[in-house]
Amino acid sequence: MGLQEVRLVDVIPLRHEVLRPGQAVETCYFEGDDAETTRHYAWVEDGRVMSIATVMEVERDFDGQTVPYQLRGMATDPAFAGQGIGSSFLQALHEAVSDSWWCNARAIAVRFYERNGLVTVGDAFDIPGIGPHYVMKYEKTAGS
Repeated sequence: MGLQEVRLVDVIPLRHEVLRPGQAVETCYFEGDDAETTRHYAWVEDGRVMSIATVMEVERDFDGQTVPYQLRGMATDPAFAGQGIGSSFLQALHEAVSDSWWCNARAIAVRFYERNGLVTVGDAFDIPGIGPHYVMKYEKTAGS
């Protein structure tokens, strides 16, 4: 129960249902998904995948600070939304990932990420066909 490292095939169904509904399943595969350094994670309870995310080595510079990882494709099964599973999953990821990371957060998810220790960097931008996003960053500290 809890955080598990999984295979790409294990995250695709929830990516499709939550992040790319009505689109071809091929849109659920991201550049870098199959890289040797990419890790796919799931929150699993009773054999059921409830929340997912992928962590990739994609460096980004934030005012001279290099943040080495990007979180992509985070989604929680809508049947379990609002039960704290996404937050538990994200907190476990904070511990599992060895350094700071960043993500492109959908505007509707910004509050969720803020409650879980991320900060917004810069202005909103649009990803065509998906909608408004913000760059957000999680800074790993000695105690986190």
